[in-house]
Amino acid sequence: MTIEELSKQCNVSKTSIIRFAKKLSLSGFSELKTYLKMQPSSQSNLNNSNLDMLCNGYIQSIQELKERNMESVFEIIYHAKRVFLYGSGAVQLNAAKELYRMFFNGGDYFYYFDGKTDIDDILYNFNQGDVMIMISLNGESDLTIEFARKMKLKDIPIISITKSKHNTLASLSDENVYFSTTNLKLPGEHGRKFESTTAFFILCEIFYIRYQEYKAEKEKSQTK
Repeated sequence: MTIEELSKQCNVSKTSIIRFAKKLSLSGFSELKTYLKMQPSSQSNLNNSNLDMLCNGYIQSIQELKERNMESVFEIIYHAKRVFLYGSGAVQLNAAKELYRMFFNGGDYFYYFDGKTDIDDILYNFNQGDVMIMISLNGESDLTIEFARKMKLKDIPIISITKSKHNTLASLSDENVYFSTTNLKLPGEHGRKFESTTAFFILCEIFYIRYQEYKAEKEKSQTK
């Protein structure tokens, strides 16, 4: 940008711009232009802050899931005759499918379905020895809660995966695996809110790897 362009955009004279530069102890317009380039804008700061929060949220989730004791959860899955995966929404169903894919590659066959499936048809086919893994963001969906309560009546063990351990679904579950999400306010005129759900898929991968390690140790101890 030239001094003429800046003068026109700011609706001030070139002399006023030079005078302003002098007040900042700068030699002239060239130094002023360099100085302005070095100053981060508030928008840039906001963008960096959001990005830092998002990345730090991933790191926190990974560390928590890496260190948490999940042996009791794995014990239920290991001894189950059949394991069912339920996703209460689109993202949750994708997470269920991802778990299905990974466990299938590891030699374990799971069944998955979503909130649109007829609950009574599913419940009719449950037997003793079956286990249900329910994936829900908030753990408060009416349909999900109704489903969980009906499974409790049939004495079907429930493992819930939610973003917090303090919710209705978690309280109805035999075991709960919880994770953290990151909430952001995006830059721009409307300042839209954004909640990252990547932690669902981070959890899936860590959960799968840790289960494979658990299973290998279990099988090793049984051969001794």
